[in-house]
Amino acid sequence: MICDKMASFISKFLFTATVTAPVFLSLGLIGVIKDSETYFQVWDNMLTNDKIPTSFEWWTINVSFAFMLVCFIGIKIFLCNKTNEEGKTIKVLSYSNLSQNSAEQVMSSIIPWLTIFADGLDLAVLFVCIILQCCFIAVASYNNNNYNLLCSIWGYRYYEVKTEENTYVLISKKCIRNKNEINSFVEVTDYMGLITKKINNYEPILRIAA
Repeated sequence: MICDKMASFISKFLFTATVTAPVFLSLGLIGVIKDSETYFQVWDNMLTNDKIPTSFEWWTINVSFAFMLVCFIGIKIFLCNKTNEEGKTIKVLSYSNLSQNSAEQVMSSIIPWLTIFADGLDLAVLFVCIILQCCFIAVASYNNNNYNLLCSIWGYRYYEVKTEENTYVLISKKCIRNKNEINSFVEVTDYMGLITKKINNYEPILRIAA
C-alpha cells in the first residue's frame, strides 16, 4: 500500500513537473538573449580559469535549461518503461479528435517572453515571478488532465474516448482511425494511463481521465 502511494506520488510529481518545464525553458532563453555577452563570458571564465561562477543570473539560466532537459528526457524514459506492464482492458464506444487545453500552456510559456521588451528588468525578479507562475500551474495540474506540451513534442496526439465506464482523454503517437485500435491501458497516475497492448502495430497511447 505504501509503495503504491509512493509510486503514484512520484508519477504525479513527474507529470506536474513536465507541465511547468517549458516555462523554465523560456526563462533561460530570455536570460541568454537579454545579456548573451555576459552569459558566455562567465562560461569562458569558468572553462579557462576553473572558477565556479557566482552570478545568480548565470545559475538561473543554466538550472532552467537543466530542469527542462531532465523533464524532457525523463518523461520519455518513464513512458517507455510503462509499455512493458500489463494493461487493463477497456471497450471503446466512440472517440473524437481533441485539442485539449493546448492554448493555455502555450500561452503560459509565451508570457515570460513579453518581458524581453522591458529594459532593465532584473532577472531575479523575473525568476521569482516564474516560480510563482509555476506553482500556480503545478497546483492546477496536479489533480487534473492538463495538456502536457512535452508529450506533444514527443509526438503524442490527443483524443477524447468514451467507454462503458467513463470518458477519457487519450494521447497517441499514431493517428487513430478506428476505435478498435484502443483496447487497454496501464495506470500511470490517478488520472493518466498508458496503452500497453498493441494491435496492428500501433504505438502506445497515453490515457488521462477527463
